[in-house]
Amino acid sequence: MEWFPGLRKRLRLPAPYPYTLRTIKGSMLATLLAGTAFLIGYATWEVADYTARGVQRNAFMTFETAMATSRLIADKAEEATDALFPQPVPVEPASLESILPPNSHLGNRMKDAVHRNTLPYQEGSGTLTDAARQLDFALLQTVLRLQLDQGRIMLLTSDYRTRGKDIYHLQRMRIYLPPIGNGAARQAAQTPAPPETADVKGPPEPVFRFLNALAESLDIWADRAVLTESPGKLTLATKGVLTHEIWFETTDGSFPLLPPTDKAPRLTIVLNAMGADKATAAEVLALRLPITLAVLPYAKDAAATATAAHEAGQEVLVDMPMESAQAPFISAGPGEITTGMSEEDMRILMEDALGHVPYATGASNYMGSKLTTDAAASRRFCEILARSGLYVLDDVTHEESILYAEARRRGLPAWRRTLMLNAGPKTENAVLASLKKAEETARAKGHAVVIGNPDPQVLAALRRWSEERDTGIRLVPLRLQPVEEETLTPDDISTPAEQDVPTAEH
Repeated sequence: MEWFPGLRKRLRLPAPYPYTLRTIKGSMLATLLAGTAFLIGYATWEVADYTARGVQRNAFMTFETAMATSRLIADKAEEATDALFPQPVPVEPASLESILPPNSHLGNRMKDAVHRNTLPYQEGSGTLTDAARQLDFALLQTVLRLQLDQGRIMLLTSDYRTRGKDIYHLQRMRIYLPPIGNGAARQAAQTPAPPETADVKGPPEPVFRFLNALAESLDIWADRAVLTESPGKLTLATKGVLTHEIWFETTDGSFPLLPPTDKAPRLTIVLNAMGADKATAAEVLALRLPITLAVLPYAKDAAATATAAHEAGQEVLVDMPMESAQAPFISAGPGEITTGMSEEDMRILMEDALGHVPYATGASNYMGSKLTTDAAASRRFCEILARSGLYVLDDVTHEESILYAEARRRGLPAWRRTLMLNAGPKTENAVLASLKKAEETARAKGHAVVIGNPDPQVLAALRRWSEERDTGIRLVPLRLQPVEEETLTPDDISTPAEQDVPTAEH
């Protein structure tokens, strides 16, 4: 068999030619072809190997560059995070004394832990008790980080609860947050609030700052906690149990809060039955004095009065209409709470009233000589206030009123009237004399709460008094008065003739 006819002709081989020659030439040709194929394959392999090494080097360099960039970004991010969220503030007995509510469960527990040197808390046994304690500590760290003093934290209630063998407390508190630009607040987290849209409105910036700091503390101390935010309120829960309810109130700094160490006598002026007209509210606010306004929820200008007072930095109460001893001949007006109402009916009326009086942080009684002397009705009312985050002012429209006592028994912050500004003659000089008497009471007892109607003679007397008053007596919102048990004297109580009269005569 010949190799290739064409090749045979090109080599001029005879045909036929010897078998040996034919075999040798064919072998040489095959060897030549095989060598050529090997050289081509080897060259191809070397080129591919060189290319692969080059690609590998480039990929490794790219990877190293990416890792270095990632490390740099991570370092910068960590620096930014550290600047935005400082490490937890060291907890010392002195710092606790400045920010924790006195005689509170939270405060006492934290102080004991500091003295025993058991902070920071760890998860411990994993019980509900330990988990609730973790939330306490996260909240404490947030308060310390934002440098909120005692005057901005009001413990409303601390209810003892059990679940199985676990013990915990449901704590309700109200926190008054400073504006972003004030003093120590500048040192807090400054992350901007989410932009507002037509349909979505985020919380106010001071609240957003607090939530941001609290979320950071929870990540460190209680990462399994559940934080829920709603307008004006947040809740904390762990292991399926609600442990904290916190209401927010933002203050603009118009009337600075007292330092916890200030021991000067304190006087609070409350003007009740507000909301009848905006002009009266404007006169009150023009006094530029810290005055607490108790607003009737169904008065014509209730919402406008409450809003204007809040924007001016004043404290707002809802002046809740209550059943009088003279009922049905004398009525407290729309939304009146009566002794025969169930707790649910009271709650519905209270929620509706709060809708008409925005920014209310407490409640007082308008009239109510019958309800405030009824233990069961007063107890139901105080329970509703506790769940609404409100504190209590007893107007003492009856000498046997027990509203204050029931509120304190429930654990609510509560105060009661010391004297009535316009209880005597309806003259400017008589009101001015009452204000002087209030100063004497404050000096003697360390505190006093006076109540009056926004009558022209009262406003005129307040204008005169503001120019000549004893500046050594601190004029403060109701929330900054001390909460304590005290015994009423005959001078502290209005006479029966002064009780439960309509607004124009109150």
